[in-house]
Amino acid sequence: MRVILKSLWARRKQNAWICAELVLVSIVSWFVLDPLFVIVHDTFVASDGYDPDRLCILSTHGKEEIPGEESIRCIEAIKTKLKNLPEVESVSLTYERGFPNGDGQIETYYSLPDDTVHWLLSSCLHFHRGEDLYKTLGLKVLSGKPEEGDATITKSLALALFGRTDVAGATIYEYYNLPAFATPDEHRPLRISAVVEDIRMEKMANWKYGVFWERSNLFVGQESDLLVRLKDGVDATTFCAQIRPTMQKELSSGRLFVCKAVSMDELVDHHLRFQGVTGSIRRYVSLAVFFMVNLCLGTIGTFWLQTRKRKEEIGIMRAFGASKRRIMRAFLSEGFVLTTLCHLLGCFLFLQYAASYGLSLGIINYQELRPFLVRAGDTWLLHFVPHFLAVGTFIYLVILLTVSIGIAIPAWNICRGKPVEAIK
Repeated sequence: MRVILKSLWARRKQNAWICAELVLVSIVSWFVLDPLFVIVHDTFVASDGYDPDRLCILSTHGKEEIPGEESIRCIEAIKTKLKNLPEVESVSLTYERGFPNGDGQIETYYSLPDDTVHWLLSSCLHFHRGEDLYKTLGLKVLSGKPEEGDATITKSLALALFGRTDVAGATIYEYYNLPAFATPDEHRPLRISAVVEDIRMEKMANWKYGVFWERSNLFVGQESDLLVRLKDGVDATTFCAQIRPTMQKELSSGRLFVCKAVSMDELVDHHLRFQGVTGSIRRYVSLAVFFMVNLCLGTIGTFWLQTRKRKEEIGIMRAFGASKRRIMRAFLSEGFVLTTLCHLLGCFLFLQYAASYGLSLGIINYQELRPFLVRAGDTWLLHFVPHFLAVGTFIYLVILLTVSIGIAIPAWNICRGKPVEAIK
């Protein structure tokens, strides 16, 4: 290390400009890669809390107005037909598009009994009692039994209200208005039957305070939605494409028939396009590719030229018996130390900006526009230190790889020649 530092200090005038370039590259990389890093993580990496693979949504429609009892009989008949298909594992009836990415979530307020201070805005999904929604969605039950009680809540909601997850049998209150202004008939008690793993209702929302409310008196109209879980090895998109030509005839009962079949992946893709996430990702990727390619090529070119200028030094080292690996190790070590010092300085300078304006939250950034709107999802991206360290490490590795390429290729080409040719 001492030899490396002496070598860098001996060439301090040349290294000063290289250091300035590396610091600038580090700072610009923060502005370019941080939002892209967050968007890609939230959209493609973060867990949804349920299993979207092999999951389809089939929507029904009536040829005309159908009485309630007839609608129930027709729905049950269609469910039976679906369960008899060899590709189908389970089927569940939901209420008013009450499933992830279904636009049917109802925002309501929940609190503990006699608690007028601690209350949370949550996303509520209503579904029929007896429907095996947990199996169909692929939810992980942490405690309790979903079939025993009024409602199932997510882990984040249980921790926020009770501080623990084993709360089966406890009671919470549901409010249809702000608790401070709710009348006695605008809230009702719910007995918790189980706690499940957090679930993201939408890619864009990232809500994790959720309630699954089991009801036995839901209205079944001529337009309902059926969640279908396929068996292992069956592709949901292919399954939907295969049944679409004949579904109105084969999957029908009375005056009710299946009019739409879409996989969860297709539904998510549609939502991302409709909400502008897909376009934003493409824009961020284009900007990142443009800037990073130019910055990396510039950095590679700078180190390439600097290494070529030290051709005579490499020749002398080879003449005195230094091996190719030793020379490569010495030059790469200098680049490693220089990159590390400059990146730390760049991170320190960017930290001054981040401390005032914060790190990027990407597109999925539900801000508290109203004092009672709580953004759920206590992910590491919402914590400054792990977020800063993760993105900083990623940028450091990118710059280090770029510098290594700019040093290794010309140094190896010089080492391959004869020492006399290098000294000339």
